[in-house]
Amino acid sequence: MIVVENLTKRYGKIVALNNVSFTFGEKTVTAITGENGAGKTTLLKICAGIIPFDQGNVTIDGFSIVKNSISARERIGYLPEMPYMYDRLTGREFLFYIASLRKLENAGEKIDELSKLLGISNFMDQELGAYSKGMKQKISLISAIMHNPSNLLLDEPVWGLDPLTAKTLQKFILDRQGTTIIATHSPQLVEKVANKVYFMMRGEIKLSGDVKDVIQKFGSIEGAYFSNQG
Repeated sequence: MIVVENLTKRYGKIVALNNVSFTFGEKTVTAITGENGAGKTTLLKICAGIIPFDQGNVTIDGFSIVKNSISARERIGYLPEMPYMYDRLTGREFLFYIASLRKLENAGEKIDELSKLLGISNFMDQELGAYSKGMKQKISLISAIMHNPSNLLLDEPVWGLDPLTAKTLQKFILDRQGTTIIATHSPQLVEKVANKVYFMMRGEIKLSGDVKDVIQKFGSIEGAYFSNQG
């Protein structure tokens, strides 16, 4: 579970997050949607312990992201929108490198298991520079989940993916246990995998609720999005 309380983040004079609060529950898929610059990516980076914030509090399974950062980060897996990778490493080498940073035991078995699950086992010994975006996305996802985090943060996880890869990722999201937070522009993804949704605009929450209730009220997630502009 991730609890965000009265969180504010500024970039100079720009307020990226303005006193927002969230509770991301266990065994729940929560989607955060909104325009570019709404604060979605900033929120995920703060929850992942990547960037600092100005006011408020964030706890990961009861551990403060500031005061108990190591314990908090151990419980998080983070998939960025544009993952950075070393193109001269193979997929397997990259994942063993990540595993060594996390001091994982039985890393080889875990890498084999997850690469088969995501349908990329036949490409693990090719250099990352030769990978498609979808293949890199799968490698990045493996790096985010190989330590079995109870909380998973996904930033635009299906952007640029082919339909088969996107479907594989959607199934993984639906099947996993734990807390999952997705920042996305895709109304279709929200409707397919999320239990709860937050609509953000200019760093503030404009609407939130159970996905089924929002669809019942507005007809669709897209309809809710356009109804709350301005």
